[in-house]
Amino acid sequence: MREKQEVLEKFREMRALKLKERKEEFLCRHSRNCFFNVRQRVKENSMVGFCQNPEVVKTVGTKVFVCNDVETAQRCGCFKCKNTEESVKNDFEETLKSPARCGQDYPKLAILIWFLQDYGSQDRWGRLVKIVISVGKGIYRIFSFKWW
Repeated sequence: MREKQEVLEKFREMRALKLKERKEEFLCRHSRNCFFNVRQRVKENSMVGFCQNPEVVKTVGTKVFVCNDVETAQRCGCFKCKNTEESVKNDFEETLKSPARCGQDYPKLAILIWFLQDYGSQDRWGRLVKIVISVGKGIYRIFSFKWW
């Protein structure tokens, strides 16, 4: 069995790596990160990004301008990232707080979190404390008529 400190160090290392990857993904110059890009369903199958920036639409001379790939976003002079470093970090923290989202997006981190949360009850004293608390709650409920 691994020691808690080893698992905690691995968790911190993996958390930092996943946060760095998430920042790179959501702060890069990509059409999905542009403030002016609006994704709409086309022919009920796929999503396409349309630029809603008035300057770009005016420059192009058409009513719609499709901005759906990295190359277009890289060349755009009016690109404005809709995410900030702080918002990406906050979203990442919220993902880690939700077991379902964390398990879906970051399964290895979810396992480490589960192990660290359950670590205290794996030793003999931890199990004894859990049992005593459980029995104490049961007795309290019986005497306070909370079992009705």
